[in-house]
Amino acid sequence: MCLTVEVGKNMSMNLVDKVIKIANAAGAAVLKIYQEEVCLVETKSDSSPLTAADTSSHNIIVSGLLELTPDIPIVSEEGAALSWAQRRNLSEYWLVDPLDGTKEFIARNGEFTVNIAYIKDNRSILGVVYAPVKNVLYFGSEEGGAFKSVNGATPIRIHVSDIPQDHELWRIVGSRSHRNDEFQSFVKKFPLFEVAAVGSSLKMCLVAEGVADLYPRLSPTSEWDTAASQAILESAGGSVINKDTMRPLKYNTKESMLNPKFIACAGKAAIWANEKITSEDIVWHDMPVDKQSRAKEMKQKPVIIWFTGLSGSGKSTSASALEQKLVALGYKTYLLDGDNVRHGLCSDLGFSDRDRSENIRRVGEVASLMIDAGLIVLASFISPFKRERNIVRRMVNVGEFIEVHINTPIATCENRDAKGLYKKARSGQLKNFTGIDSPYEIPESPEISIDTSSMTVDQVTDYLISRLSDKGVVQVFGCTSA
Repeated sequence: MCLTVEVGKNMSMNLVDKVIKIANAAGAAVLKIYQEEVCLVETKSDSSPLTAADTSSHNIIVSGLLELTPDIPIVSEEGAALSWAQRRNLSEYWLVDPLDGTKEFIARNGEFTVNIAYIKDNRSILGVVYAPVKNVLYFGSEEGGAFKSVNGATPIRIHVSDIPQDHELWRIVGSRSHRNDEFQSFVKKFPLFEVAAVGSSLKMCLVAEGVADLYPRLSPTSEWDTAASQAILESAGGSVINKDTMRPLKYNTKESMLNPKFIACAGKAAIWANEKITSEDIVWHDMPVDKQSRAKEMKQKPVIIWFTGLSGSGKSTSASALEQKLVALGYKTYLLDGDNVRHGLCSDLGFSDRDRSENIRRVGEVASLMIDAGLIVLASFISPFKRERNIVRRMVNVGEFIEVHINTPIATCENRDAKGLYKKARSGQLKNFTGIDSPYEIPESPEISIDTSSMTVDQVTDYLISRLSDKGVVQVFGCTSA
């Protein structure tokens, strides 16, 4: 797995593979000491334990990173402390925990990790976490996505799980040694939950791979404890949020290197769900004019018609033609198009897995408001991940989300490729292109599926109108009452 990440001034490197090699070397040194019969433990000035493994790992990582990027500073838990005056102006640096979970190392339970993170503009944008005893590697970057490798096997892409809905089980992970009364009170506010005790940065990695849904950390941690796994979790579509401000957890913003209390979760909606549980300050206000009233006035059934498929499959063309037909029939519509929203609503987002997820979440929120306004909303987005499509589905009532899979073969999509995007993707000039080096998760049971490769636009439109008529959304000879 070779990913490109921008580091340093005007410097681009295939960085992740090289950082992984450094982490593996450090992990091998840690494992060798771990397997010795006697492990000598010292006590640092802050009363935390220090072993020869911490020091050996630190030396290997620092040496490797200095060779890899000699101009980028390194901040390590076991290195010489930098003053705030030295740190405050760092726009980029490596943040390292040579042995995260020293207590787990001493307890010999195997739940400790080597953590290496790259921080830029107060954000962790690349992370490598290696658990040497388990021989499990996690890594991720905001441009390349998140991956897991076990026993040196080919890395597989990982993604956070769907967020539990009402009365579904919340799988929560917590520290083995820092689960205080506040943590216990917090988790008890969920209607159904189970808690697993896990050591080190593995907790956040379990959320990243979809094994857990939530990791609330309501006791002290340091920035080097979280940076690498945060990059992995966010690259997998998750979030790490400051519990007090409800904003993303950031780095090097203050003199102390202690983190605030935070919540790591499988998507930002999980934070909102929890905030509804814990906050008494934000209350939903019911309005006298509701969705039913607006739908009745418009004489139509408000729905989201969600077009998903590969680039070039015919999503935008089909959605546009369908909207024109619906308007001609007297329906009130609005079309949200993937390219168009990136000029405004989502202009700050890129095309990493995390940004794609946030793009779809924002569009879903807008579409659900338009549903409340009584409109028929057409949305045309590649939306490659089933999880994101399901999040939008769950934003509205049953029957108000109609998934239309434009199931056109990739060969046809490539032949239609007027912009030459597929050619650039196959040559490596364009990264994270769905269907080439980024996955597309085919809908399992869409309300409508259509292959446009051998159909005219009029035939596609007629077919869609027919299927929408079957579902009671439209009537060809007059509008359907809501």
